[in-house]
Amino acid sequence: MSQNTPHPKFIEAMQQLSAMSEEERLSEANKELFEQAMNYAPLDIQPALMAIRKKYEEPLH
Repeated sequence: MSQNTPHPKFIEAMQQLSAMSEEERLSEANKELFEQAMNYAPLDIQPALMAIRKKYEEPLH
């Protein structure tokens, strides 16, 4: 597998996540799917995912 090809588990997780609303993506139920995306994300995508992850950690108002 080349460096530029995202891992299949990343692609699978992102396809599922992109089909959801932001509220669904940030729900506790989908946290594992998001973690899967994080764990397999290419290095250039990780900073964007980290920014989204911060939303998880902020208390909901």
